[in-house]
Formats: sequence, C-alpha cells, structure tokens
Amino acid sequence: MAKIPNFPQRLMDEHARWHMSHMNRDVRLGDGISFLRFHRSFLRKALRWYKAQGLNLQRVTPWSQIPSAVKAISGWDSQLQEAEDRIVERLGSFKSSDELGRFLLTSSLHDSIHVLGSEVYGDPDFGVIHESPRSTLFYRWHGLIERWWRKYQQLNKSKKTKTKKTKTKKTKTKKPAR
Repeated sequence: MAKIPNFPQRLMDEHARWHMSHMNRDVRLGDGISFLRFHRSFLRKALRWYKAQGLNLQRVTPWSQIPSAVKAISGWDSQLQEAEDRIVERLGSFKSSDELGRFLLTSSLHDSIHVLGSEVYGDPDFGVIHESPRSTLFYRWHGLIERWWRKYQQLNKSKKTKTKKTKTKKTKTKKPAR
C-alpha cells in the first residue's frame, strides 16, 4: 500500500502551494536551493506526523538509488540515465547546492521519477504534484534526493576545509633563525 491513510490536508496544501508558486516559469538562480530546502523541511514535518501515527517507517525509508524497476520501463531514456550518472558519479561537478537543485528540475529527473514510479508501482498519487505527499513513494524518492544533497554538502565542506588548510600553509612564514 503506497497511499498514506488520513494524510493531513494542510500538508498537501503546503506542498501544492510551493509547487504552484514555482511552476510554469523558467527555472532561475535560487530556485534549486529553494526546491531542496523546501523539500527538506517538508520531509521533516510530514515524517514527524507519520511517526506520530505509528505507521510503518520501512514504507518511507529513502531509496539508496533509483530502483531498477523504474529504469526498466520505456520512459527511462539515455538523458535520464545521464542525469542520474552525473549526480551519482560526478556530484562534485555541481558548483553549488542551487545548481544541483536546478539540475534536478531542468534535467526532468525529478518529475520523471514521479511519473515513471507511479506507473511502475501502480500509485497514481505519486505522479500528481498535489497528491504525491500522501504516497509513501514520495518519501522514498525525496529521501534519496536528500541523501544526494547531504553527500554534496559533505563533499563541498571537505573541499572548503582542504582549501583553507592549503591557504593557511602557504601564508605561514618561518621565523628567521638567530
């Protein structure tokens, strides 16, 4: 069962409002980080509610990768595979979290997983923006996106730390011997 029983309408509305204010226009600078931050916050709120209901947490466990069943159907194409490969194999190629988020939106990977996943798993709610938060698949997919973003943040943090250490080493001067 993918549909979450008695899912709060207020959460459905919050998700729909965010998407309605960001849809049907070109993706701009700042939209990627907004997408990632909104969904991170939304996942926390919705999963807090989900846990309080005593529902099965295994049903909302994030995917560790895009499921092979989704990639096996005809809608999965080389462009989607290339998009996934960039994230999985070349995560460091993104210059910022915003760029990562915009890439998820403009590469069609985000929307395609909703549509293809709804087909593969027979869950029409997952494929409809206004209904998707009441599908357990939503949390599995957005949990994977969250994993990717956290990994990117950790990677970026270690790059900054290495850069600072290198700069510090270069700027230190030895005291002349007496």
